[in-house]
Amino acid sequence: MFGEALLNDSRYTDHELLKPYREGGARSDNPYVNFYWDYYAQGKPCYTEIHFPTLEKTIALIQQHGGVAVLAHPGNNLKGKYELFDEMVALGLQGVECFSSYHVPETNEYFYNKAKELKLLYTCGSDFHGKTKPAIHLGKNGCQDPQEIEKLLKDYHLI
Repeated sequence: MFGEALLNDSRYTDHELLKPYREGGARSDNPYVNFYWDYYAQGKPCYTEIHFPTLEKTIALIQQHGGVAVLAHPGNNLKGKYELFDEMVALGLQGVECFSSYHVPETNEYFYNKAKELKLLYTCGSDFHGKTKPAIHLGKNGCQDPQEIEKLLKDYHLI
């Protein structure tokens, strides 16, 4: 986002550091991504190390503030290690995005059945992010019965 902002700001049109990312420059094929890799990747000048809290602390924080801890697109996040899901539920995870644009129908079905078996909140999401994910379309996630999800969210007092 910084690269996009800088490259689109007329005050920096002729800035020496941005020339490689401008049309015809050595890094202009994917200017925003290349800008990130050149300045924000590990070992680069703007890199900042991130320290993530444990899953237990994250779940506790969500719950302390009235939220429900839900794992987004587990078929993608768990990278096929679905046994980790049961461990996460044991640590306090309360829900799962079983219907996702990242999932094939079998993955949607697996997490839908798992959520029902474990009596968890189940949700759906397309992971639409507009121009940063142009291949993903709003509302396309494999959910067969949106009214079922809506009822469940109402039961959890989330809508």
